[in-house]
Amino acid sequence: MAKSQITSTTLSSLRRRSVAVCRRALPALAASCLLGACSIQGSDILSIYRITRYAIGGESKKVTLQQAASVPYASIGVRLGNSRETMLVLAGDASSGQLWTSASHIAITTRNGRIIRTVGLGHDLGGYELRIASPGKDSGQTLRWQADFPDLKLYSVLIVCQERQSGAETIVILGQDIQALRVDESCASEGGSLDWSFKNRYWIDPANGLVWRSIQHVHPQLDAIETEILRPPG
Repeated sequence: MAKSQITSTTLSSLRRRSVAVCRRALPALAASCLLGACSIQGSDILSIYRITRYAIGGESKKVTLQQAASVPYASIGVRLGNSRETMLVLAGDASSGQLWTSASHIAITTRNGRIIRTVGLGHDLGGYELRIASPGKDSGQTLRWQADFPDLKLYSVLIVCQERQSGAETIVILGQDIQALRVDESCASEGGSLDWSFKNRYWIDPANGLVWRSIQHVHPQLDAIETEILRPPG
């Protein structure tokens, strides 16, 4: 599987970028906020840049409690493969999805914890839309999705996923134990345009459905993306 462009060299380069780079990114962020009402005002972007840039620095590959606590906005940690975890903050929240972005020019959109669009990963998911959901075995569902991969010039690719509940598990985020229900997915493309199979995993709060942590595949040429909620919305 091809590796992402997010490497240690890239991260070092990102840390050296000036604030001017962040300012040039603001029009794109504003356009992205059309997904819904932005949680971050334009005057806050510079301070968010100064804070979140440290989340991709240092010796630890994980965002620390101190780093997460320093950002007064809903935030998630995102890690691609074995790369260092990057902090993303909530920039837009609407029924169509939640937009998370960072000073490193990475942005993802999630809906109910599932990644449905990405920007800045080198190979990006252009869109992921649920078409059919039907009851399945093991208290799960059969989900049929259509996915777009613009860099591969593949659109409306059919992805079929079989869900299975794997029981209760305790996960640890920023030193805190969280009781969650683990759900596993076995997915494969259909239709002949793409030969791709993968497994996703979600840790879900049984009380409110919040996806605290996930391991998701979003592109056939990327490693899995691990996400975790650092500061929940609301």
